[in-house]
Amino acid sequence: MEKYDLLIVGSGIVGSSLAFYSSKNNKKVLVVEKNFTGFNSSGNAQGGLAPYLGTDISTKKMHDNSYYLHKEFKKMFRNYTEINPNYDEKRLIHIIDSAEEKELLSNNFGYRINNDLNSIKNLEPKLKKINHGVIIFDDYMEVDSFNLTNSLLSSSLNMGAKIITHDFKIENLQFNKNRLESFSTNDERFLIKNVAITAGPWTSEIAKNNDHIKVKPLKGQLLKFKTSQDFNNSISWGKDYATKKKDDLLWIGTTEEDVKFTAGKTEEAKVKILNSFNEMFNGFDDLNLIDHTACFRPYSENNIPVIKKSDKLSNIFYGSGAGRNGIKLGPGMGEKLYQEIFS
Repeated sequence: MEKYDLLIVGSGIVGSSLAFYSSKNNKKVLVVEKNFTGFNSSGNAQGGLAPYLGTDISTKKMHDNSYYLHKEFKKMFRNYTEINPNYDEKRLIHIIDSAEEKELLSNNFGYRINNDLNSIKNLEPKLKKINHGVIIFDDYMEVDSFNLTNSLLSSSLNMGAKIITHDFKIENLQFNKNRLESFSTNDERFLIKNVAITAGPWTSEIAKNNDHIKVKPLKGQLLKFKTSQDFNNSISWGKDYATKKKDDLLWIGTTEEDVKFTAGKTEEAKVKILNSFNEMFNGFDDLNLIDHTACFRPYSENNIPVIKKSDKLSNIFYGSGAGRNGIKLGPGMGEKLYQEIFS
């Protein structure tokens, strides 16, 4: 039987990041994936690495660290893989949505708020309004979320990790008393020292008979349009955004739907997203819908990531719950989970 230091369940952004940092530190890694890498939100997300605008200090530290790790991976991924994450440096204009948000951002973070619509329209001429002002971030990047997730996993595979396709259940693990010993599929058995369950919104379902993981699915839908119009910035307002990606499509979204695991895109969401976009922008008369996607994000309370050891099962760990910040926080969560397991 083959022996592994770590079994990773799920090869989304967190699992693939964990595989990368574990392999980079000479750990022997086995990844088990039910579908394919980037199947759900990790492969369909907008990929914006936006600044943290909340108040939780530990989460802000993770955001800052994870952004640093993105910059580091951007420089070095070619040392490990040919899959390009397509990092794209651009300007982010965040439109403040309420007086409460304005007070939070100015008082708690000291951000400089611009209230001059004319000066902002010099940067983005099609913008109609700026609500309660804007904050401009010049140190901002977007990434191809599917490529990034696969780039991290490919890097780990090129360092010796292995991936298999299997619909994992806790029952696949064998214990001696409370001590993890092995993992079995229908065809193979592997000796395992540690398990990390990084299955996005499905993490809580996998864990439910042993641990209460406070993560739930929220469906997010987004639209991709072909347009001849220039759009050089990334714009965010409330829970919505608009950006022209490297595929030359205008991506706009997104919904947050508490519908459990009710899959599929809806006309209602399409109308909601378009109405929000049209309230903010003029001049897009040639929008041609190319794609409409829907996926499930793992949400936790206040979107504070859940990284913890099992309360009942020895050597079982969990990593999930970053919500719409999953792509940005993935490397930071993967690195922190690695430290939690092997420190």
